[in-house]
Amino acid sequence: MQQHSSRTSFLHRSSGRLLLLALLAIAIAAAVLLLARPRAEETLSAGSEEAGGETRRSPPTYRNRAVLRSPAPSGSREPERPRIVGEVYDTDGNTLAGATVVATTFEVAGNIPSTARAVKSDERGRFELDLADGTYQLKADLPGYGPTNAVAHSGDTVSLVLSRSGVITGRVLDERREPVRRFTIDVLSAVPDDVPAPPPMYSQTFESPDGTFRIDQIPPWDVILKATAEEHAPGFSDMLSVERGQTGTVELALSRGCALSGRVEDAQGTPLPGVFVDAESRLGAGSLSEQAIQSAADVQQTQTGDDGAFRLEHVPTGAIQVRAYDGSHAVTTLAMNLSDCGKVEPVKVVMAPGGSIRGVARREDGSPIPHAKITLLARSVGFVNVMADEEGSYRIDDLPAGMVRVELRDGSRATMVSVNVKEGKVVKRDISLLGEGTGEIRGRVTAGDKPLAGIRLLVTTNRGRKPGFERHTPVTDKDGNFRVPSLAAGNYLITVMATPVGQGAQVDEGGVTTVNLDVTPKPASKDTN
Repeated sequence: MQQHSSRTSFLHRSSGRLLLLALLAIAIAAAVLLLARPRAEETLSAGSEEAGGETRRSPPTYRNRAVLRSPAPSGSREPERPRIVGEVYDTDGNTLAGATVVATTFEVAGNIPSTARAVKSDERGRFELDLADGTYQLKADLPGYGPTNAVAHSGDTVSLVLSRSGVITGRVLDERREPVRRFTIDVLSAVPDDVPAPPPMYSQTFESPDGTFRIDQIPPWDVILKATAEEHAPGFSDMLSVERGQTGTVELALSRGCALSGRVEDAQGTPLPGVFVDAESRLGAGSLSEQAIQSAADVQQTQTGDDGAFRLEHVPTGAIQVRAYDGSHAVTTLAMNLSDCGKVEPVKVVMAPGGSIRGVARREDGSPIPHAKITLLARSVGFVNVMADEEGSYRIDDLPAGMVRVELRDGSRATMVSVNVKEGKVVKRDISLLGEGTGEIRGRVTAGDKPLAGIRLLVTTNRGRKPGFERHTPVTDKDGNFRVPSLAAGNYLITVMATPVGQGAQVDEGGVTTVNLDVTPKPASKDTN
Protein backbone atom coordinates (compact mmCIF):
# COMPACT_ATOMS: atom_id res chain seq x y z
CA MET A 1 0.00 0.00 0.00
CA GLN A 2 1.33 3.42 -0.96
CA GLN A 3 2.61 5.45 1.98
CA HIS A 4 0.01 8.22 2.22
CA SER A 5 -0.13 9.36 5.82
CA SER A 6 -2.13 12.56 5.99
CA ARG A 7 -5.21 14.20 7.39
CA THR A 8 -7.06 16.96 5.58
CA SER A 9 -9.90 19.39 6.19
CA PHE A 10 -11.73 22.02 4.10
CA LEU A 11 -10.14 20.58 0.96
CA HIS A 12 -12.05 19.58 -2.16
CA ARG A 13 -10.62 16.20 -3.19
CA SER A 14 -12.53 16.13 -6.45
CA SER A 15 -12.96 19.52 -8.13
CA GLY A 16 -15.96 19.62 -10.45
CA ARG A 17 -14.59 22.54 -12.43
CA LEU A 18 -11.63 20.39 -13.46
CA LEU A 19 -13.74 17.60 -14.93
CA LEU A 20 -12.75 18.65 -18.43
CA LEU A 21 -9.04 18.17 -17.75
CA ALA A 22 -9.65 14.89 -15.99
CA LEU A 23 -11.61 13.58 -18.96
CA LEU A 24 -8.90 14.77 -21.33
CA ALA A 25 -6.18 12.99 -19.35
CA ILE A 26 -8.19 9.78 -19.23
CA ALA A 27 -9.04 10.00 -22.93
CA ILE A 28 -5.40 10.45 -23.90
CA ALA A 29 -4.25 7.67 -21.59
CA ALA A 30 -6.86 5.32 -23.00
CA ALA A 31 -6.09 6.26 -26.58
CA VAL A 32 -2.38 5.67 -26.08
CA LEU A 33 -3.16 2.05 -25.27
CA LEU A 34 -5.13 1.71 -28.51
CA LEU A 35 -3.01 3.69 -30.93
CA ALA A 36 -0.93 2.39 -33.75
CA ARG A 37 1.01 -0.83 -33.37
CA PRO A 38 4.32 -1.42 -35.16
CA ARG A 39 3.86 -2.52 -38.73
CA ALA A 40 7.13 -4.40 -39.04
CA GLU A 41 10.18 -5.28 -37.00
CA GLU A 42 13.78 -6.15 -37.66
CA THR A 43 16.45 -7.44 -35.31
CA LEU A 44 19.14 -5.02 -34.18
CA SER A 45 22.60 -6.14 -35.23
CA ALA A 46 25.20 -6.21 -32.47
CA GLY A 47 27.36 -3.57 -34.10
CA SER A 48 24.61 -1.29 -35.40
CA GLU A 49 25.04 2.46 -35.30
CA GLU A 50 22.65 5.12 -34.10
CA ALA A 51 21.28 7.85 -36.32
CA GLY A 52 23.93 10.47 -36.89
CA GLY A 53 26.77 7.92 -36.81
CA GLU A 54 27.10 7.55 -33.03
CA THR A 55 28.18 4.06 -32.01
CA ARG A 56 25.90 2.27 -29.57
CA ARG A 57 28.71 1.77 -27.01
CA SER A 58 29.78 4.99 -25.33
CA PRO A 59 31.08 6.05 -21.91
CA PRO A 60 28.56 5.46 -19.11
CA THR A 61 27.09 8.94 -18.85
CA TYR A 62 23.49 10.12 -19.16
CA ARG A 63 22.58 12.09 -22.31
CA ASN A 64 19.92 14.79 -22.25
CA ARG A 65 18.08 14.14 -25.51
CA ALA A 66 15.45 16.84 -24.97
CA VAL A 67 17.95 19.21 -26.60
CA LEU A 68 18.21 18.92 -30.37
CA ARG A 69 21.87 18.74 -31.32
CA SER A 70 22.29 19.42 -35.02
CA PRO A 71 25.87 20.15 -36.14
CA ALA A 72 26.46 23.55 -37.71
CA PRO A 73 28.01 23.65 -41.20
CA SER A 74 31.82 23.79 -41.14
CA GLY A 75 33.21 27.32 -40.90
CA SER A 76 29.81 28.93 -40.32
CA ARG A 77 28.65 30.93 -37.34
CA GLU A 78 26.36 29.28 -34.87
CA PRO A 79 22.81 30.22 -35.94
CA GLU A 80 20.78 32.44 -33.66
CA ARG A 81 18.77 30.30 -31.29
CA PRO A 82 14.96 30.57 -31.44
CA ARG A 83 13.64 31.88 -28.12
CA ILE A 84 10.58 31.06 -26.08
CA VAL A 85 8.64 34.27 -25.36
CA GLY A 86 5.38 35.23 -23.73
CA GLU A 87 3.56 37.27 -21.13
CA VAL A 88 2.31 36.47 -17.65
CA TYR A 89 -1.31 37.46 -16.89
CA ASP A 90 -3.65 37.20 -13.95
CA THR A 91 -7.22 35.99 -14.44
CA ASP A 92 -8.44 39.61 -14.58
CA GLY A 93 -6.37 40.19 -17.72
CA ASN A 94 -3.65 42.28 -16.08
CA THR A 95 0.00 41.57 -16.86
CA LEU A 96 2.11 40.53 -13.88
CA ALA A 97 5.61 41.91 -13.31
CA GLY A 98 8.15 39.98 -11.26
CA ALA A 99 6.74 36.50 -11.89
CA THR A 100 9.39 33.79 -11.98
CA VAL A 101 9.37 31.73 -15.18
CA VAL A 102 11.47 28.57 -15.06
CA ALA A 103 12.30 26.29 -17.99
CA THR A 104 13.22 22.74 -17.01
CA THR A 105 14.89 19.98 -18.97
CA PHE A 106 16.22 16.50 -18.11
CA GLU A 107 19.94 17.02 -17.54
CA VAL A 108 20.34 14.57 -14.62
CA ALA A 109 18.04 11.73 -15.65
CA GLY A 110 15.04 11.24 -17.91
CA ASN A 111 12.57 11.22 -15.03
CA ILE A 112 14.00 14.10 -12.97
CA PRO A 113 13.38 17.66 -14.19
CA SER A 114 16.29 20.08 -13.76
CA THR A 115 16.40 23.83 -14.27
CA ALA A 116 17.72 25.03 -17.63
CA ARG A 117 16.95 28.75 -17.21
CA ALA A 118 14.94 31.04 -14.93
CA VAL A 119 13.89 34.65 -15.61
CA LYS A 120 11.55 37.27 -14.14
CA SER A 121 8.76 38.88 -16.13
CA ASP A 122 9.44 42.57 -16.80
CA GLU A 123 7.27 45.56 -15.93
CA ARG A 124 4.98 44.71 -18.88
CA GLY A 125 4.70 41.08 -17.81
CA ARG A 126 6.88 39.86 -20.69
CA PHE A 127 9.53 37.17 -20.49
CA GLU A 128 12.08 35.74 -22.89
CA LEU A 129 14.04 32.50 -22.55
CA ASP A 130 17.23 31.99 -24.55
CA LEU A 131 17.69 28.22 -24.61
CA ALA A 132 19.28 25.54 -26.73
CA ASP A 133 16.95 24.19 -29.41
CA GLY A 134 14.71 21.63 -27.74
CA THR A 135 11.59 20.93 -25.70
CA TYR A 136 11.06 22.35 -22.22
CA GLN A 137 8.52 22.45 -19.43
CA LEU A 138 7.75 26.01 -18.33
CA LYS A 139 6.53 26.94 -14.86
CA ALA A 140 5.45 30.40 -13.71
CA ASP A 141 4.83 31.46 -10.12
CA LEU A 142 4.35 34.59 -8.02
CA PRO A 143 3.57 34.86 -4.29
CA GLY A 144 -0.18 34.84 -3.69
CA TYR A 145 -0.93 33.18 -7.04
CA GLY A 146 -1.32 29.57 -8.05
CA PRO A 147 1.60 28.42 -10.25
CA THR A 148 0.97 27.09 -13.72
CA ASN A 149 2.96 25.14 -16.31
CA ALA A 150 3.08 24.32 -20.01
CA VAL A 151 5.25 22.44 -22.51
CA ALA A 152 7.08 24.65 -25.01
CA HIS A 153 9.38 24.10 -27.97
CA SER A 154 12.08 26.52 -29.02
CA GLY A 155 10.55 29.39 -30.97
CA ASP A 156 7.13 29.11 -29.31
CA THR A 157 5.07 31.98 -27.96
CA VAL A 158 3.52 30.78 -24.70
CA SER A 159 1.76 33.24 -22.40
CA LEU A 160 0.88 31.99 -18.93
CA VAL A 161 -2.11 32.78 -16.72
CA LEU A 162 -1.88 32.81 -12.91
CA SER A 163 -4.98 32.70 -10.73
CA ARG A 164 -5.27 33.86 -7.14
CA SER A 165 -4.43 31.03 -4.78
CA GLY A 166 -6.08 29.53 -1.76
CA VAL A 167 -4.01 28.67 1.31
CA ILE A 168 -2.95 25.33 2.76
CA THR A 169 -1.63 25.15 6.30
CA GLY A 170 -0.39 22.04 8.01
CA ARG A 171 2.07 20.15 10.18
CA VAL A 172 4.79 17.60 9.49
CA LEU A 173 5.22 14.91 12.15
CA ASP A 174 7.53 11.93 12.55
CA GLU A 175 6.49 8.35 13.35
CA ARG A 176 6.28 9.21 17.07
CA ARG A 177 4.03 12.17 16.24
CA GLU A 178 6.75 14.58 17.22
CA PRO A 179 7.12 17.71 15.05
CA VAL A 180 9.73 17.64 12.31
CA ARG A 181 11.54 20.96 12.62
CA ARG A 182 13.25 21.24 9.24
CA PHE A 183 11.54 19.94 6.12
CA THR A 184 10.72 20.73 2.51
CA ILE A 185 7.21 20.85 1.06
CA ASP A 186 6.74 20.25 -2.67
CA VAL A 187 3.43 20.84 -4.43
CA LEU A 188 3.17 18.19 -7.14
CA SER A 189 0.87 17.57 -10.07
CA ALA A 190 -0.08 13.94 -10.58
CA VAL A 191 0.09 13.11 -14.28
CA PRO A 192 -0.57 10.07 -16.45
CA ASP A 193 2.30 7.60 -16.35
CA ASP A 194 3.12 7.94 -20.06
CA VAL A 195 4.08 11.62 -20.08
CA PRO A 196 7.35 13.25 -18.93
CA ALA A 197 7.71 14.02 -15.23
CA PRO A 198 6.66 17.61 -14.45
CA PRO A 199 8.70 19.78 -12.07
CA PRO A 200 7.21 20.61 -8.65
CA MET A 201 4.68 23.41 -8.95
CA TYR A 202 6.06 24.95 -5.75
CA SER A 203 8.83 24.06 -3.32
CA GLN A 204 9.90 25.62 -0.02
CA THR A 205 12.07 24.58 2.90
CA PHE A 206 10.70 25.41 6.35
CA GLU A 207 12.42 25.86 9.71
CA SER A 208 9.57 25.32 12.15
CA PRO A 209 9.85 24.43 15.87
CA ASP A 210 6.32 22.97 15.90
CA GLY A 211 6.41 21.44 12.38
CA THR A 212 3.86 23.86 10.94
CA PHE A 213 3.84 25.38 7.46
CA ARG A 214 1.73 27.69 5.31
CA ILE A 215 1.57 27.72 1.49
CA ASP A 216 -0.20 30.39 -0.58
CA GLN A 217 0.87 29.17 -4.02
CA ILE A 218 -1.52 26.38 -4.98
CA PRO A 219 -2.51 25.83 -8.64
CA PRO A 220 -6.21 25.69 -9.58
CA TRP A 221 -6.31 21.90 -9.95
CA ASP A 222 -5.85 18.83 -7.78
CA VAL A 223 -2.36 18.44 -6.33
CA ILE A 224 -0.37 16.27 -3.94
CA LEU A 225 1.85 17.63 -1.17
CA LYS A 226 5.16 15.88 -0.56
CA ALA A 227 7.19 16.41 2.61
CA THR A 228 10.86 15.45 2.79
CA ALA A 229 13.31 15.70 5.68
CA GLU A 230 16.75 14.34 6.52
CA GLU A 231 16.79 10.73 7.73
CA HIS A 232 13.16 10.21 6.68
CA ALA A 233 11.34 8.80 3.68
CA PRO A 234 9.13 11.24 1.78
CA GLY A 235 5.52 11.48 2.91
CA PHE A 236 2.60 12.27 0.62
CA SER A 237 -0.86 13.72 1.08
CA ASP A 238 -3.95 12.46 -0.65
CA MET A 239 -5.05 14.26 -3.81
CA LEU A 240 -6.43 17.63 -2.74
CA SER A 241 -7.40 21.11 -3.91
CA VAL A 242 -8.36 24.40 -2.31
CA GLU A 243 -10.35 27.26 -3.84
CA ARG A 244 -9.11 30.83 -4.00
CA GLY A 245 -9.95 32.68 -0.81
CA GLN A 246 -10.25 29.46 1.19
CA THR A 247 -7.87 27.80 3.66
CA GLY A 248 -7.36 24.07 4.03
CA THR A 249 -5.30 22.05 6.47
CA VAL A 250 -3.26 18.89 6.07
CA GLU A 251 -1.12 16.76 8.34
CA LEU A 252 1.82 14.80 6.92
CA ALA A 253 3.54 11.99 8.83
CA LEU A 254 7.06 10.85 7.93
CA SER A 255 8.69 7.49 8.64
CA ARG A 256 12.24 6.24 8.31
CA GLY A 257 11.37 4.22 5.21
CA CYS A 258 13.33 1.31 3.82
CA ALA A 259 16.90 0.78 2.66
CA LEU A 260 17.09 -0.71 -0.82
CA SER A 261 20.38 -2.16 -2.03
CA GLY A 262 21.31 -3.93 -5.22
CA ARG A 263 23.67 -4.34 -8.13
CA VAL A 264 23.59 -3.17 -11.73
CA GLU A 265 24.97 -5.50 -14.41
CA ASP A 266 24.98 -5.87 -18.16
CA ALA A 267 23.47 -8.88 -19.91
CA GLN A 268 26.71 -10.84 -19.48
CA GLY A 269 26.73 -10.32 -15.71
CA THR A 270 29.52 -7.71 -15.74
CA PRO A 271 29.08 -5.11 -12.98
CA LEU A 272 28.54 -1.57 -14.26
CA PRO A 273 30.10 1.32 -12.29
CA GLY A 274 28.88 4.92 -12.41
CA VAL A 275 25.26 4.09 -13.28
CA PHE A 276 22.75 6.65 -11.98
CA VAL A 277 19.97 4.96 -9.98
CA ASP A 278 16.81 6.56 -8.61
CA ALA A 279 13.41 5.49 -7.26
CA GLU A 280 9.92 6.79 -8.03
CA SER A 281 6.86 6.42 -5.83
CA ARG A 282 3.74 5.35 -7.66
CA LEU A 283 0.10 6.37 -7.41
CA GLY A 284 -2.83 4.26 -8.52
CA ALA A 285 -0.59 1.40 -9.65
CA GLY A 286 -2.40 -0.95 -12.00
CA SER A 287 -5.11 1.52 -13.05
CA LEU A 288 -5.73 2.65 -16.61
CA SER A 289 -4.17 6.06 -16.03
CA GLU A 290 -1.41 5.04 -13.62
CA GLN A 291 0.10 8.14 -12.12
CA ALA A 292 3.54 8.95 -10.82
CA ILE A 293 5.37 11.48 -8.74
CA GLN A 294 9.00 12.33 -9.17
CA SER A 295 11.62 10.83 -6.91
CA ALA A 296 12.97 12.83 -3.98
CA ALA A 297 15.91 14.89 -5.15
CA ASP A 298 17.94 14.48 -1.96
CA VAL A 299 17.41 10.95 -0.65
CA GLN A 300 16.44 8.62 -3.49
CA GLN A 301 19.30 8.99 -5.95
CA THR A 302 22.72 7.38 -6.05
CA GLN A 303 25.40 6.01 -8.38
CA THR A 304 26.80 2.52 -8.53
CA GLY A 305 30.31 1.86 -7.23
CA ASP A 306 33.13 0.05 -9.02
CA ASP A 307 31.45 -3.27 -8.23
CA GLY A 308 28.09 -2.11 -9.66
CA ALA A 309 26.54 -1.97 -6.18
CA PHE A 310 24.15 0.74 -4.99
CA ARG A 311 22.13 1.57 -1.89
CA LEU A 312 19.10 3.86 -1.66
CA GLU A 313 18.21 5.09 1.82
CA HIS A 314 14.80 6.11 3.17
CA VAL A 315 12.71 4.75 0.33
CA PRO A 316 8.97 5.01 1.09
CA THR A 317 6.87 1.86 1.29
CA GLY A 318 4.37 1.06 -1.41
CA ALA A 319 4.68 0.67 -5.16
CA ILE A 320 7.95 2.06 -6.53
CA GLN A 321 9.98 1.87 -9.71
CA VAL A 322 13.76 1.77 -9.63
CA ARG A 323 15.34 3.26 -12.77
CA ALA A 324 18.94 2.96 -13.92
CA TYR A 325 20.59 5.35 -16.44
CA ASP A 326 23.89 5.21 -18.29
CA GLY A 327 25.11 6.18 -21.75
CA SER A 328 25.49 2.66 -23.14
CA HIS A 329 22.04 1.16 -22.65
CA ALA A 330 18.40 2.11 -22.65
CA VAL A 331 17.04 3.28 -19.31
CA THR A 332 16.11 0.15 -17.38
CA THR A 333 13.20 0.01 -14.93
CA LEU A 334 12.47 -2.46 -12.13
CA ALA A 335 8.99 -2.36 -10.55
CA MET A 336 8.72 -3.28 -6.87
CA ASN A 337 6.32 -3.13 -3.94
CA LEU A 338 7.83 -2.45 -0.52
CA SER A 339 5.65 -3.41 2.43
CA ASP A 340 7.96 -4.70 5.19
CA CYS A 341 11.30 -2.89 5.42
CA GLY A 342 12.75 -5.78 7.41
CA LYS A 343 12.24 -8.18 4.50
CA VAL A 344 13.61 -6.16 1.60
CA GLU A 345 15.98 -8.36 -0.42
CA PRO A 346 18.83 -6.98 -2.58
CA VAL A 347 17.78 -6.44 -6.20
CA LYS A 348 19.61 -7.04 -9.45
CA VAL A 349 19.12 -4.59 -12.30
CA VAL A 350 20.21 -5.93 -15.69
CA MET A 351 20.69 -3.08 -18.15
CA ALA A 352 18.86 -3.66 -21.42
CA PRO A 353 19.98 -2.57 -24.89
CA GLY A 354 16.47 -1.34 -25.66
CA GLY A 355 14.87 -0.91 -29.03
CA SER A 356 14.60 1.64 -31.81
CA ILE A 357 11.99 3.42 -33.92
CA ARG A 358 12.58 4.44 -37.50
CA GLY A 359 10.31 5.81 -40.17
CA VAL A 360 9.51 8.67 -42.52
CA ALA A 361 7.79 11.96 -41.70
CA ARG A 362 5.19 12.65 -44.38
CA ARG A 363 2.75 15.33 -45.44
CA GLU A 364 -0.93 14.50 -45.79
CA ASP A 365 -0.35 13.66 -49.50
CA GLY A 366 2.33 11.10 -48.57
CA SER A 367 5.34 13.16 -49.68
CA PRO A 368 8.27 13.22 -47.23
CA ILE A 369 9.01 16.28 -45.07
CA PRO A 370 12.74 17.12 -45.18
CA HIS A 371 14.30 18.03 -41.80
CA ALA A 372 11.04 17.48 -39.93
CA LYS A 373 11.22 17.73 -36.15
CA ILE A 374 10.16 14.65 -34.23
CA THR A 375 9.63 14.57 -30.46
CA LEU A 376 9.27 11.39 -28.42
CA LEU A 377 7.65 11.56 -24.98
CA ALA A 378 7.88 8.93 -22.23
CA ARG A 379 8.05 8.87 -18.45
CA SER A 380 11.50 7.32 -18.21
CA VAL A 381 13.24 9.41 -20.89
CA GLY A 382 11.43 12.76 -20.73
CA PHE A 383 11.62 14.29 -24.20
CA VAL A 384 13.75 12.97 -27.07
CA ASN A 385 14.12 15.29 -30.07
CA VAL A 386 15.49 14.27 -33.45
CA MET A 387 15.47 15.86 -36.91
CA ALA A 388 14.66 13.91 -40.04
CA ASP A 389 17.13 13.90 -42.92
CA GLU A 390 16.61 15.41 -46.40
CA GLU A 391 14.36 12.49 -47.34
CA GLY A 392 12.21 12.78 -44.22
CA SER A 393 13.70 9.67 -42.60
CA TYR A 394 14.22 9.62 -38.84
CA ARG A 395 15.51 7.14 -36.28
CA ILE A 396 15.46 7.10 -32.47
CA ASP A 397 17.66 4.55 -30.66
CA ASP A 398 18.26 3.34 -27.11
CA LEU A 399 14.61 3.36 -26.06
CA PRO A 400 13.17 1.25 -23.24
CA ALA A 401 10.64 -1.36 -24.27
CA GLY A 402 7.02 -0.27 -23.92
CA MET A 403 4.55 2.27 -25.23
CA VAL A 404 5.80 5.77 -26.07
CA ARG A 405 4.29 8.81 -27.77
CA VAL A 406 5.85 10.27 -30.89
CA GLU A 407 4.90 13.67 -32.31
CA LEU A 408 5.56 15.14 -35.75
CA ARG A 409 5.42 18.95 -35.75
CA ASP A 410 5.00 21.30 -38.70
CA GLY A 411 4.42 24.87 -37.55
CA SER A 412 1.27 24.94 -35.42
CA ARG A 413 0.12 21.55 -36.77
CA ALA A 414 1.13 18.22 -35.29
CA THR A 415 0.29 14.53 -35.31
CA MET A 416 0.87 12.39 -32.23
CA VAL A 417 0.91 8.61 -32.39
CA SER A 418 1.72 5.84 -29.96
CA VAL A 419 4.43 3.27 -30.74
CA ASN A 420 5.15 0.04 -28.91
CA VAL A 421 8.94 -0.26 -28.62
CA LYS A 422 10.22 -3.86 -28.62
CA GLU A 423 13.42 -4.97 -26.90
CA GLY A 424 16.18 -5.65 -29.44
CA LYS A 425 13.97 -4.65 -32.39
CA VAL A 426 13.67 -1.73 -34.78
CA VAL A 427 10.02 -0.74 -35.09
CA LYS A 428 9.05 0.89 -38.38
CA ARG A 429 6.56 3.74 -37.96
CA ASP A 430 5.90 6.43 -40.55
CA ILE A 431 4.09 9.51 -39.22
CA SER A 432 1.88 11.66 -41.42
CA LEU A 433 0.25 15.03 -41.02
CA LEU A 434 -3.46 14.40 -41.22
CA GLY A 435 -5.54 15.42 -44.22
CA GLU A 436 -7.13 18.84 -44.17
CA GLY A 437 -10.84 19.59 -44.53
CA THR A 438 -13.01 22.65 -45.07
CA GLY A 439 -14.18 23.27 -41.51
CA GLU A 440 -12.88 25.96 -39.17
CA ILE A 441 -12.72 26.88 -35.48
CA ARG A 442 -12.34 30.50 -34.52
CA GLY A 443 -12.83 32.41 -31.32
CA ARG A 444 -11.42 34.70 -28.66
CA VAL A 445 -9.66 34.28 -25.32
CA THR A 446 -10.45 36.86 -22.67
CA ALA A 447 -10.25 37.56 -18.96
CA GLY A 448 -13.64 39.12 -18.39
CA ASP A 449 -13.81 41.84 -21.03
CA LYS A 450 -10.04 42.05 -21.56
CA PRO A 451 -8.50 40.22 -24.55
CA LEU A 452 -5.44 38.07 -23.86
CA ALA A 453 -2.66 38.22 -26.46
CA GLY A 454 -0.05 35.53 -26.99
CA ILE A 455 -2.13 32.76 -25.42
CA ARG A 456 -1.43 29.31 -26.86
CA LEU A 457 -4.35 26.94 -27.24
CA LEU A 458 -4.46 23.22 -27.85
CA VAL A 459 -7.03 22.03 -30.37
CA THR A 460 -7.09 18.26 -30.61
CA THR A 461 -9.11 15.36 -31.98
CA ASN A 462 -8.59 11.62 -32.02
CA ARG A 463 -8.49 10.39 -35.62
CA GLY A 464 -8.21 6.73 -34.65
CA ARG A 465 -5.60 4.17 -33.64
CA LYS A 466 -3.49 4.27 -36.78
CA PRO A 467 -3.61 7.97 -37.78
CA GLY A 468 -3.30 9.18 -34.17
CA PHE A 469 -4.15 12.50 -32.56
CA GLU A 470 -4.46 15.60 -34.73
CA ARG A 471 -3.21 18.62 -32.77
CA HIS A 472 -3.16 22.35 -33.50
CA THR A 473 -1.61 25.04 -31.29
CA PRO A 474 -2.85 28.46 -32.45
CA VAL A 475 -1.71 31.63 -30.62
CA THR A 476 -4.03 34.56 -29.96
CA ASP A 477 -3.34 37.90 -31.64
CA LYS A 478 -3.29 41.29 -29.91
CA ASP A 479 -7.09 41.27 -29.72
CA GLY A 480 -7.23 37.78 -28.22
CA ASN A 481 -8.50 36.20 -31.44
CA PHE A 482 -7.46 32.80 -32.80
CA ARG A 483 -8.34 30.79 -35.88
CA VAL A 484 -7.76 27.18 -36.95
CA PRO A 485 -8.73 26.68 -40.62
CA SER A 486 -8.86 23.61 -42.87
CA LEU A 487 -10.24 21.17 -40.30
CA ALA A 488 -11.91 17.88 -41.11
CA ALA A 489 -15.40 17.32 -39.73
CA GLY A 490 -15.48 15.85 -36.25
CA ASN A 491 -15.40 16.52 -32.52
CA TYR A 492 -12.59 18.67 -31.15
CA LEU A 493 -11.44 19.68 -27.68
CA ILE A 494 -10.16 23.26 -27.28
CA THR A 495 -8.18 24.12 -24.14
CA VAL A 496 -6.27 27.21 -23.04
CA MET A 497 -2.81 25.92 -22.26
CA ALA A 498 -1.58 26.42 -18.69
CA THR A 499 -5.16 26.80 -17.41
CA PRO A 500 -8.06 24.43 -16.61
CA VAL A 501 -10.26 26.26 -19.15
CA GLY A 502 -11.58 24.46 -22.21
CA GLN A 503 -14.59 23.07 -24.03
CA GLY A 504 -15.59 20.66 -26.76
CA ALA A 505 -16.85 21.65 -30.21
CA GLN A 506 -18.36 20.03 -33.29
CA VAL A 507 -16.87 20.97 -36.68
CA ASP A 508 -18.81 20.44 -39.90
CA GLU A 509 -17.40 20.42 -43.42
CA GLY A 510 -17.58 23.95 -44.82
CA GLY A 511 -18.77 25.33 -41.49
CA VAL A 512 -17.29 27.75 -38.95
CA THR A 513 -17.51 26.89 -35.25
CA THR A 514 -17.04 29.74 -32.78
CA VAL A 515 -15.46 29.00 -29.40
CA ASN A 516 -14.92 31.89 -26.98
CA LEU A 517 -13.05 31.11 -23.78
CA ASP A 518 -12.90 33.18 -20.60
CA VAL A 519 -10.15 32.38 -18.10
CA THR A 520 -11.85 34.24 -15.24
CA PRO A 521 -12.52 31.70 -12.44
CA LYS A 522 -16.14 30.74 -12.01
CA PRO A 523 -17.67 30.78 -8.51
CA ALA A 524 -17.16 27.47 -6.74
CA SER A 525 -20.25 25.26 -6.84
CA LYS A 526 -21.80 24.59 -3.47
CA ASP A 527 -21.54 21.05 -2.10
CA THR A 528 -25.03 19.61 -2.03
CA ASN A 529 -24.05 16.50 -0.08
